[in-house]
Amino acid sequence: MIDTFSERIKFSPFGGELILEEVKGTTNGNLNPENNVNTVTGQDRDMYSYIPKSGCPHAKQAQVFMVLRNCSSQESAEELMHTYKLDDLAEKYGFILLFPNPAEGGWNYAQDPERDNDIQYLVRCFAALPKSKGKVAGFNGMINYLGTDPESSAMVMTLAAESPLDAAAVMVGQFPEGYVIPEGKGAQQAGWVCSGNKAALEYLQKDNTPDKTNARCVITAYREEALSAEMLEEAWDTLFSETRRWRNDTYGIYQPRIDFAKKGYIAHTRDDSLGVNDGFKHTWYEYVPEQLRNTEEKVPLLFYFHGVNCTGLYGAEQSGWSDIADRENFIVVYPNPAIEERWNVWDDPRIPSDVSFVMALIEHMKTVHPIDESRIYISGFSMGSMFTNALACSYPDVFAGAVAMNGPNWGYQKTLESSRKGLLMFNPRSVLKDIPDSGETESVTKKRSDAKKAQYDYRMPFVQFVGLLDNVGFDQGVWPLRGPEHNSWTGTVTNWVRFNGNRAFTAAYTDETPSGFVSDTCERIGERFIEQTWKNDEGETLYHFICAERMPHAVDLNNAELGWQRIRCYRRTADGSLERTGS
Repeated sequence: MIDTFSERIKFSPFGGELILEEVKGTTNGNLNPENNVNTVTGQDRDMYSYIPKSGCPHAKQAQVFMVLRNCSSQESAEELMHTYKLDDLAEKYGFILLFPNPAEGGWNYAQDPERDNDIQYLVRCFAALPKSKGKVAGFNGMINYLGTDPESSAMVMTLAAESPLDAAAVMVGQFPEGYVIPEGKGAQQAGWVCSGNKAALEYLQKDNTPDKTNARCVITAYREEALSAEMLEEAWDTLFSETRRWRNDTYGIYQPRIDFAKKGYIAHTRDDSLGVNDGFKHTWYEYVPEQLRNTEEKVPLLFYFHGVNCTGLYGAEQSGWSDIADRENFIVVYPNPAIEERWNVWDDPRIPSDVSFVMALIEHMKTVHPIDESRIYISGFSMGSMFTNALACSYPDVFAGAVAMNGPNWGYQKTLESSRKGLLMFNPRSVLKDIPDSGETESVTKKRSDAKKAQYDYRMPFVQFVGLLDNVGFDQGVWPLRGPEHNSWTGTVTNWVRFNGNRAFTAAYTDETPSGFVSDTCERIGERFIEQTWKNDEGETLYHFICAERMPHAVDLNNAELGWQRIRCYRRTADGSLERTGS
């Protein structure tokens, strides 16, 4: 699969060249939210890299191919490039090509504690990319490995067994005599086996049994023939290019990547036709299920807002909303924020208004598709969750339900000034640092929300997800919460419970729930999720707080499914009230 939708927007000053890069032993794996890797210090090493001259997509959509050989010379890397046409593949598919160099003595696949830990060195190779001479980075869930000789094949299998999160897919040939694959973590592994390596095939098949937790799409391919350029291209087209391993569970969850063109997405890139934000060129992606493309029946509309430093296509893959839309017959739009890949959750007038953008998108979608205006829903992750919160509380007359994932209601609780420090952690060069203080103590989002709530007692079906291992920003500390000092989440829960009609609600805390909040109900959903709810003064349940075990700052594909089940039955009537249409 060639991803024709993810534009080549990242270009290296060394594009089309094989260059030597440093991999410091102190390389830090904290890159940015959703793209971190866990690194351990070791020896200073190096690697060769090849960045395609044709460029790479956004880092969250860019794949990395680690090609291992049992030699550290530039000539050996060049020979592999020529033999297997790796440079042609990288140019065609837009991936980053790395040649990690083994230390003296070859690869430490036997994990000799007296030698440098090569598993950790390989992780540092990926972590070194953002600050490398090549100036192009990839995504931590799409790091793929190739072993080109017995020793490097053994190293690839040792990595996959011992550190499965760091290997989306692997390709290996025969192993050295006497090598035994470590028992490792027992996790799934997508892989391609060549040269008739029955031991590797048995290992991969054993780990791909259907009863494995969270099994979704794990591919195993086997060939008797030795590696060739033709086989490698087949493997890239059918395995590597279509595989993503989200770091959203102990050993991650596999997902087949979306072929956006084949599935029928519509791209609007740098489009100024909406007439908002002084003609700003906005980008968004529309997905209309095939069965709805010629319908005249009005259908629901849902927006999904990605996290900071991401892009709409990444959000489309991350969330899984398109698959639900296929089944449930609604349309999904995946916008990009106006500036700096982060949302104006405060609707601060000093920077472009993403609120105006969304409202213009609603009008646009009504002109190109039959939209049921009573059933417009919103969802988002991280800062996209913040934006979901902000839109839901400040435009309760427009939206019929919301599903927010791993982000509190900063837009209501804070101003741009009080948010600035946290946001500059993710983008130190942001224009936000140069905006003078306004002196305002409340955001436009809060003022608008309070004014609308004063005019009419709106209610909002709202599903909030949090990961119990998530400690990214938002001053929440570590779950469970112990008191009101964790003000972002305490404020978010308090505001929504009160907003939905429990007017006297005050947050209370307990050791009996995973979140730390006292609630009216606390029930387990499946093997991973715990749902808490609060009834309002009329006995309704509209606010759902769902914790995910083993979840860092990430999304489980079940989030959207669980959220949809809880909001799909609501519609917004013309007078602002909610109407429930089913269970």
